[in-house]
Amino acid sequence: MNDKIYYFDNAASTYMYDEVIEYISEINKNLYANASSTHFAGIACHDIVKENKEALCDILHINPNTLVFTSGGTESNNLAIKGTAFANFSRKGNIVITAYEHASVINSAKYLEKFGFEIRTCPLKADGTADIDGLYRLIDDKTILVSTAHVSSELGTISDIEKISSIIKAVNPDCLYHVDAVQSFGKIRINLAKLNGVDMMSFSSHKIHGPKGIGALYVKNNVNIDPLFNGSVQSGLRAGTQNISGICGFAQAAKIIHNRIDDNYNRVSGLKRYFIENLALTGLETRINTPVCSSPYILNIAFKDIKSEVLLNALSERGICVSSGSACSSKSAKISEVLKAMSLPIDYIEGAIRLSFCEKNTKEDIDYLLKTLEELVPVLSKFIRK
Repeated sequence: MNDKIYYFDNAASTYMYDEVIEYISEINKNLYANASSTHFAGIACHDIVKENKEALCDILHINPNTLVFTSGGTESNNLAIKGTAFANFSRKGNIVITAYEHASVINSAKYLEKFGFEIRTCPLKADGTADIDGLYRLIDDKTILVSTAHVSSELGTISDIEKISSIIKAVNPDCLYHVDAVQSFGKIRINLAKLNGVDMMSFSSHKIHGPKGIGALYVKNNVNIDPLFNGSVQSGLRAGTQNISGICGFAQAAKIIHNRIDDNYNRVSGLKRYFIENLALTGLETRINTPVCSSPYILNIAFKDIKSEVLLNALSERGICVSSGSACSSKSAKISEVLKAMSLPIDYIEGAIRLSFCEKNTKEDIDYLLKTLEELVPVLSKFIRK
């Protein structure tokens, strides 16, 4: 096992900024009261939450009363989808998603089928992008919600959310549009004041070097959704004692990463380009599954005649961390539904891995990864189960 960690799994989770670790440590030490309590200690906690919430909302260009804190991206997606469905329970109707959604979106939608909601899935084109014409045909006057990822967690595909929102509202002005921005927030600038067609948007802290266990859902004013947990906190949309240090750590991480967003984007773009160019020089039989126009932070590649789980384990033994897709589904032995939807050959689907970068990665890290792949892939391909 290599002593150094070569971490290329930043779409699953990221290291926490030192400044965030120090900040939340101080908060946990000194601000431990319930933010809903009316004594001086509770008021101090309320005020620090308010201050950090406002800072986060400034980044997103939204009013603080439209942001609900959750336990993470998965809960935010569940709240948006199930909350919309249960608020429209008497209407039933249909919900439209794409084939590259995160498991929390797909499984939330499937769960609603038992209550009589129809789930419609927009197909993918061969390059991994959503078929916008197909999406248009799926929406009708009974569609209550469309949910799409801003950036696909498996492929890195970037959705044109302005175009999608225009299509939705042109067909059905009453249909709500939810965007899963877990993989885009902190990496691509988001100005919700200019995205009038977006009704809800999900965020997660640990994808942007903040603490785990905290996320948020933007819910536009006058959008009606039902809570998953009943209580009185956060306007009744998300009950439970607020995670003070989590909220504050999330906001601090968001401030730091947005101050560096352009530099990070340019650096990571260069790293991804460097990897692709040098991978082509190895002579390995590979396929790039990620579309050309995609997030620089995510790259899905496939090796022919090799099992991804075998390659992942071999890379892990060499100190390299990658994944076979979204972390919420990568432990499943199932073949990627996203890659199947792209109609890829099975011998490539089974050998697909996801690299996800951050600004701390270096060209030297990538050189080590490429050298290791050159050594491992030819050996492992000999042991494929025919």
